Amino acid sequence: MAISLSNSMRGALYTLQQNQQAVQQSQLRLATGKRVGSALDNPNSYFRAASLSSRASNLQSLLDDMNQASQVLQTTSKGMDSLKSLIQGAQGLVGKASQAGQNNTLTGTLTTPLKADAKVVADVGMATGKLLQLSVAGGTAVTVATLGANTTVQDVIDGINGNTTLNPNGSGTSIRAALVGGNLQITSSSGKTVSFKSDDTDANLQKLLGAKTVEGSAVAVAGTAFVDTTRKSLSSQFDEILKQIDQTIQDASYNGINLLQGGDLKVTFNESGTSSITVKSVNYTANGELGIANSTNSFISNDDVDVASANLKRAIDKISSQAAIFAANQTVIQNRTSFTNSMIQTLNTGADALTMADQNEESANLLALNTQQQLAQTALSLASQANAAITRLF
Repeated sequence: MAISLSNSMRGALYTLQQNQQAVQQSQLRLATGKRVGSALDNPNSYFRAASLSSRASNLQSLLDDMNQASQVLQTTSKGMDSLKSLIQGAQGLVGKASQAGQNNTLTGTLTTPLKADAKVVADVGMATGKLLQLSVAGGTAVTVATLGANTTVQDVIDGINGNTTLNPNGSGTSIRAALVGGNLQITSSSGKTVSFKSDDTDANLQKLLGAKTVEGSAVAVAGTAFVDTTRKSLSSQFDEILKQIDQTIQDASYNGINLLQGGDLKVTFNESGTSSITVKSVNYTANGELGIANSTNSFISNDDVDVASANLKRAIDKISSQAAIFAANQTVIQNRTSFTNSMIQTLNTGADALTMADQNEESANLLALNTQQQLAQTALSLASQANAAITRLF
């Protein structure tokens, strides 16, 4: 059955329905913060905003990559700082080796102590008439003793210390011999290679000096180089630092990228990939690209120390130069990071301007609509009461 409404009731009901729709719309805008939530609301604004938001999202992905690239370069920078610190430590060791001077000692290894008055022939066991000779740096052999029946160990020592060819500046000033702990000990203040020779047999010479077992322990017929224990210790520490340099290089990696070990870094700045930068890596090792060789001859000579010092300086200069290149790349990436971040904010602001609702405006609208709704409900109620009154007249 059809229900007939008066014009006044129909008008009040229509107003109430329209008002309710407007209330729901305002409530939705307040809840979502958007005045354009779909293409049905405003196709032009919706799709333009979607395009801007899409580009902002793409740039955000690129921005994340840029930030990660900055972390790679920061890791590399810290790694290079560590390398510099290690090299400076090595320079300190080389400086100490240089300051230590050269005072290289070689000691015999006899288990039965020699005595100064022991006769080299009768007591020690070498042959009569044989020569004991020293040569410096491969030079001409200098005779320090011709063994006779009465030649003592002290005579051999005096023959070395007093020899003016070996010690032109005075007794024992360059090559000095002494009996220390029951063994013949020979010291070179120049750090040059010294050979102790004899025309006697190896076996007989070893009765005077002991068998050569380790570097710097004793002398064989062919002679041996002296080793400065202080410089040898410093050279061992030097070589250990070189190992630490290589390990630091290996550890200077971030997210699988190591700019110090041949891992190039490419950073893309725009969505099309037409703007980018490739950070070229280096391939460092202490003995390789950095050119720091391990200590030579235990730093026995000043020449070895000077070579190490020069190598370290070149390595520091190389690292500093490369650090400047990486820093320039970092500056480019940081600038593009800042620009991209600004672009993302601009795009999001533009998208919001097309779709976002004014919260203050929508709140005021909702308040007004609620008031209108109450008025419409009152009008509908009054119209209904008027119709009822007319009905009672019949």
